[in-house]
Amino acid sequence: MITNLQLVAYCKAMLKHPYWYGCFGQISTKSLYENKKKQYPIQYTWKLPAAQLGVRVFDCIGLIKGAIWSGANPNTPPTYNATQDVSANGMYNACKVKGTDLKKMPEVVGLLVFKSGHVGVYIGGGYVIEAAGHKYGVIKTKLKERTFKKWGYCPWIKYEDEKPPETPEKPVNKDKYYPPCKSSFKSIVDALDSINVDSRYTFRKKIAAANGIKNYAGKSQQNIDMLNMLKAGKLKKAE
Repeated sequence: MITNLQLVAYCKAMLKHPYWYGCFGQISTKSLYENKKKQYPIQYTWKLPAAQLGVRVFDCIGLIKGAIWSGANPNTPPTYNATQDVSANGMYNACKVKGTDLKKMPEVVGLLVFKSGHVGVYIGGGYVIEAAGHKYGVIKTKLKERTFKKWGYCPWIKYEDEKPPETPEKPVNKDKYYPPCKSSFKSIVDALDSINVDSRYTFRKKIAAANGIKNYAGKSQQNIDMLNMLKAGKLKKAE
């Protein structure tokens, strides 16, 4: 499995290479052109330029497949893998960690960026490398000037020194807890009094119930448990 850094290096090495629809890094030949023209006649209305022969050619998703299937070695022919032969939209669907808001995209090189039917590779610093069509070939563009809508971690690439974003912990709602008392208090009654909370037995029983202390009877350990929670600012308010 190649790394995100290798993917980026491979894409940089392929800058200015031609865009040929349905290709993933094969060496361009007249035979390949004729075969692809028969396979995708709508995509091959252009005549074959002599300058595009003898070099590796790609479409947008093919640039990524070419990196993966060649071990990210520009000099190694890609080995086709049917299990990874997906479209640009199929690649987004295959991403396990992904998002639909580019403003929340992690600053991780090698992330894939998507719009309908198209994919590019984020290389950092606000730039993308993409096979942008036959007119342009493989080019470097500014992310903010393009119309990409989504991002994702490629499932067939190892992201070195970077971890997919974890679901953030929900912030603690401070309104649900009593403010902490001083650590010097040894009595729950005195501690509650210090923060102007009703310390009578009947109300302490309600506080205990709100904090999972069952069958509160004013016992020493029950009071100590509540006192420790109050000192830590984790004693829930009674309703």
